[in-house]
Amino acid sequence: MAYEPGGVGTLAELQEFYRSMKIDTTTIELMNQVNDILSDIPFREANSIKGHETRVRTGLPDVYFRRLYRGTPLSRSQYSRVVEGIGMLEARMELDVKEKELYGATFNAYRLQEGKAFMEALRQKAAELMFYGDHNALADEFDGFATRYNDLGNPHVIDAGGDGNGSGNTSMYLVAWGDSTVHGLFPKESIGGLKHTDLGMYVTTDSEARKFEVFGDLWSWNVGLAVRDWRAVVRICNIPVDKLYEDRVIAGEESSNGAQLNPDYVDFRKLVIQAKNLIPNQYRNRTILYCNEEVMTALEVQASDTKNIHLHYGDLFNSKSVPMIHSIPIRQCDVIKNDEPKVTKASN
Repeated sequence: MAYEPGGVGTLAELQEFYRSMKIDTTTIELMNQVNDILSDIPFREANSIKGHETRVRTGLPDVYFRRLYRGTPLSRSQYSRVVEGIGMLEARMELDVKEKELYGATFNAYRLQEGKAFMEALRQKAAELMFYGDHNALADEFDGFATRYNDLGNPHVIDAGGDGNGSGNTSMYLVAWGDSTVHGLFPKESIGGLKHTDLGMYVTTDSEARKFEVFGDLWSWNVGLAVRDWRAVVRICNIPVDKLYEDRVIAGEESSNGAQLNPDYVDFRKLVIQAKNLIPNQYRNRTILYCNEEVMTALEVQASDTKNIHLHYGDLFNSKSVPMIHSIPIRQCDVIKNDEPKVTKASN
């Protein structure tokens, strides 16, 4: 599928589009190789420079029984206006021109390696914001999934039972990406993805206002997240990190009904089934499950149980042997924390 203006496209699809427009997008390709969630997100151009304004249906129109010779009252659905914000990430690199004289031909390789470090830092920050961005805590950020789904009173927040008294809690996120569900944002009439600008050589000052020449590079990424249909996301929260590898039954203990079940066992198969069935049926073929390395490993360990036949491996985009549970791809995203606070039900 190719990106078309006004639609949505992954970073890889945006890259191909920009190439056809003769716009240099090398940095998008480099970034796309190393982060799962940022490879999956379909991005869309916002309808304004500051953010993306959309309407969310909050109520259906009333319907009536018709009678002979009696009219039907007018009715209409209800909408809520929502404005999704876009954050402006930037990083500036400056290298003293004297370094080029000292290191000669190796200077360009060194500059490139330093640039990759800046790209990695921006990539990690963008991925972190997808989950933990909080506009109320910092006005420059956009709201991430953990901020939006942070109340057990929300039917799309599932409690895995962790109390937070051990080594901490973590979460899994089931997301159905799409133009009308959940997608990334970039500002109107701009370029989507990570942008690099070679600032060339210029004069700057040190901490004591003394001038010297540097080579400058600017890395920038204007990025946001839009959740147009809240039903397209499910958060499985309060997963106890210190109990990820508990066995399903307590070894050596029997009850009148057989093996004694372990109350500390984290049943990922049950949790994923619950999450899957909360997603509207028409969205389920687009869902992807995100977790960090510890949870990914625990999932695969549980799958080694001969009674568990629900986890298999398949292809997703250009990735091979992607773990899948109930045909849902599982993607690793290590910015998901292991020390999340316990999610509770908000008091009214």
